[in-house]
Amino acid sequence: MQIRRHSLPLIALSVALASCSASVEPTTEAGSQCVDIPNGQYFQWVNGRLVGKATIEDTRERPPETARRIGITLAGMGYPWVVLNWDGQTASIGGIAPNELTRSDAFIAAKAAFEADSVSGPLVQRVVNDMTIRDPGSAVATRLNQDLASQGFDWLRVTMVDNIALLVGQARNAEIKQSGYRKARTLIEADLDAGQIVNVVVDVISTPGDALPPGSALRSMPVAPTLVDCENAFFDTMAGRKIEFMSGQAIIENSSARILDAASGIAQRCGAFEVEIGQHLGVGEDESGALDLSQRQASAIRDYLSAYGADRDSLIARGYGVSQPLDRSGTVAAVKRNTRTEFTVRVRDLD
Repeated sequence: MQIRRHSLPLIALSVALASCSASVEPTTEAGSQCVDIPNGQYFQWVNGRLVGKATIEDTRERPPETARRIGITLAGMGYPWVVLNWDGQTASIGGIAPNELTRSDAFIAAKAAFEADSVSGPLVQRVVNDMTIRDPGSAVATRLNQDLASQGFDWLRVTMVDNIALLVGQARNAEIKQSGYRKARTLIEADLDAGQIVNVVVDVISTPGDALPPGSALRSMPVAPTLVDCENAFFDTMAGRKIEFMSGQAIIENSSARILDAASGIAQRCGAFEVEIGQHLGVGEDESGALDLSQRQASAIRDYLSAYGADRDSLIARGYGVSQPLDRSGTVAAVKRNTRTEFTVRVRDLD
């Protein structure tokens, strides 16, 4: 096959092709000649001349090259962490986004880039969002644990579960436990990032020979707790423990703070359910006064839990006064046993 090369506009190319064949003698017209064209040759009209570029197959950009090129564009738009995979049909948008809003924006930008691109645009069939969101709690915990270790508390670790900071470790004695607990709380309260995500700090520090720490049941909860899991966690947390109030008042004693911190963490994990805070008082007290006091105490517990991250709308405060005693003997031991806080978990009515 032959083609006559002319200093003509590109629109005259078809005329030139028609004028050349193996049976036509080359013309002596200045600036024109017939030349052989290899099969598949690609030409471009440049400065009045046809210039051979490459074969059509050689000009096709490979999918990984397309992905790299689009990735450079996205990096320039502020998404250098985006990872692209393109197989010629499906584009997968991966990477770890700092938050949900950025994840959404990056996906929109990447999808638009693939669909508008001259190579991938005509071919793309699906754009899949495989991006994950960076867990801010993990980064905060890593930094806090490094700080604890550098200050001699390498036996103590901060573990983040949702917005709950668990202080986990085994101290040699109660004094060392108290020192580690205070140091960890101080570091958490001073950390700006932790301040944005931590609702409550829970004691899961054990000491030899002592009862399990208040946060043990919370730490053992599954990722997606059921109603039964929540009931068991509250029961185990309160077993052998009481929420103490100042005598005859609805003011919580400081000694009960760690129990309530654990209860707040459980309530947060169980936010899909309704949690009733039932406050009971001992036998022998004035019934009307006991009912009022128990209601105010239940409300104080609800206030504490909601202040440390629990959903207030999922918490029901109910005072029972002396109406439901466990022991009717009237002894000092009976009064102590009857004075209690019970957490009851139910299916939440969202209507």
